[in-house]
Amino acid sequence: MVEAFETFPHLLKPLKIGNILFRNRMFCAPTGHTDIIYDGQPSIDAIMYYERKAMGGAATVTSGEVAVDPDEFFPGRWPCEITMPSNHNFARLATAISGHGAVPVVELAFTGFRSRTRGAKRDDPPWGPIDTVLHDGQRVVAMTDERIFEVIKGFGKAALAAKKAGFGMVCMHAAHGWGLQQFMSPFTNTRTDEWGGNTERRCRFTVMAIDEIHRQCGRDFPVEVRISATEVIPNGYDIDEAVLIAKQLDGHADIIHVSVGGPDTDSAESFARTHVSMFYPQGRNVEYASEIKKHMNSSLVGAVGGLFDPYYMEQILASGKADIVHIARGLICDPDLPNKVRQGRPEDIRKCMRCLNCYSEIINHGDFFCALNPEVSREREVYYSLPAPMKKRVLVIGGGIAGMQAALTAARGGHEVVLCERGAELGGRILCEREVPFKKNLHDYILQQGALLSKAGVDVRLNTDVTYDYALQESPDVIIAAIGSEPVVPDLPGIDGQNVHQAVDVFANPSLAKGKTMILGGGFVGTELAIYLKSCFGIDVEIVEMGGEISDGGNDHHMWTIEDMLEQHEIPLHFHTKAVRIDDAGVVCEGPGGTSPGGEVGSGNDRGVSDGADARGSEVVFRADTVIYAVGMRPLWDDALVFEKCAGAFHMVGECRKAANILFATSSAFVAARHIGRH
Repeated sequence: MVEAFETFPHLLKPLKIGNILFRNRMFCAPTGHTDIIYDGQPSIDAIMYYERKAMGGAATVTSGEVAVDPDEFFPGRWPCEITMPSNHNFARLATAISGHGAVPVVELAFTGFRSRTRGAKRDDPPWGPIDTVLHDGQRVVAMTDERIFEVIKGFGKAALAAKKAGFGMVCMHAAHGWGLQQFMSPFTNTRTDEWGGNTERRCRFTVMAIDEIHRQCGRDFPVEVRISATEVIPNGYDIDEAVLIAKQLDGHADIIHVSVGGPDTDSAESFARTHVSMFYPQGRNVEYASEIKKHMNSSLVGAVGGLFDPYYMEQILASGKADIVHIARGLICDPDLPNKVRQGRPEDIRKCMRCLNCYSEIINHGDFFCALNPEVSREREVYYSLPAPMKKRVLVIGGGIAGMQAALTAARGGHEVVLCERGAELGGRILCEREVPFKKNLHDYILQQGALLSKAGVDVRLNTDVTYDYALQESPDVIIAAIGSEPVVPDLPGIDGQNVHQAVDVFANPSLAKGKTMILGGGFVGTELAIYLKSCFGIDVEIVEMGGEISDGGNDHHMWTIEDMLEQHEIPLHFHTKAVRIDDAGVVCEGPGGTSPGGEVGSGNDRGVSDGADARGSEVVFRADTVIYAVGMRPLWDDALVFEKCAGAFHMVGECRKAANILFATSSAFVAARHIGRH
């Protein structure tokens, strides 16, 4: 314990602001939750989602966007609203968080011209800095002085309601293109009155809102403001303007929380930089916090952006680049991260691989689900679960992602577990990506899972090919088949050529890709392989895809980060283009051969034949020295069903059940193993 404080003295150092004591410098960045009950309050499941983070040792736990604009108060909509007389669940949320020693924080948001896109059933135009028309055709009406002052008072009322409910701080959302940033940005605010024209007047709205909160709640009640240090778009502001903005907020806000991003939600790069993707280095945005901190006299500065490594976060604080680190996805992947730092167990931290499954799941399905942490959004189930009524003998067949999770969950449930893997190491087919730089955290996770299996007492048997007879001889009560899938081989003439390879083989041995390379298949496997080959080896690579967009496998947010990289590395992706054969010249395709390099990847627009291709009537020939196929995976159903009669209970998990993604592998394995012995 003492050694941890010597290794991480800055991370573990308490912080006092006003009348609030923060137990360390690891703050939980805002993460929304869409599980909102009819009157705009967080549900019990949402409360337990946040409470779990408090149990893990974070200094703060911040709930997501809460509306402050009276024009946006509609029962049952999102964002939720805190000033309702019946805001009892907000009080329950604050109590649940503070009961574990963390400071509960609520993020206050003014939506601005986005208000009619956030779930409100309104036909009248939204309010914004100026009269304008958005890219989707939505008309925006300029806010009057009366409306601006109404929202300013709304911030004060919402903050006071939060304080009365038991929250210890509020975080004002003035980043990512939300209403306050719309006023601060010269890109969206071209007013010439007292609310625009120069940096001071553009920031007046935000400064007055901060001061109104302090007037309502007292100067000892901390106020954090999240700003964008760059809008990451050509016409938006950059760090120089952000410094001027921060200087206007200095002394008004207690903490300036430095993020990036702007109002242009259609920019793939802006999205991937705001929610730092796996293709960018950890701490990509810390440089902005560091620059802003140089100009602050009294406000503290917080850094955010894909942070998970305590050694790196300690370095940020020790070098004076920031006073606080904010962690979002890192605490979804491992809510116990701060406790593991404090207990001197940094090697046990489950590292977020920044795949953005959590973001896609919360937006599209209403719950955060993490590819590596199957307990997230199942907090109530885990907390209230009963001990297994009867110990079972469990045989897990397959040591990939799903098999390891199933074995670990079953062992933690008190069962006797045998895990058999036909290969020489755990990890399964995805081990082919171990040398891919942007997949390093995934490989670290595989190694970590293997170590946890050993600690849990699982009988791991490598180089063991389980047969029907072998399974019978083990006499298991339960069999969990996690034997995975195999690549689909396209039925194309020439597919067996010596210069034609499966994607998994090229991931494992990139030297197979020689000269001009064509990849068949625009899913994540094909596009990530293209990024790997181009960015790490400089290989000239293109992709053909039968459909009209990148196949996102249910994770559309990661798709946007893929688009960002394809644009940056200028990798052509040809949509509506079907390969019909492979010959000496390359890949012969039917379809327009439309290519979308640069800013139109993913658009589905067909713009003719790209360089390096020849048109032959209705056919397009893409010249290629190497052809790689990544057209999907086939679940090994028949291979798994061999074991169906070998035990009283039988489960198929992961890719042998459905070819999907890591999230499905860990989730299906967790659920199947967790209920062993309960029914």
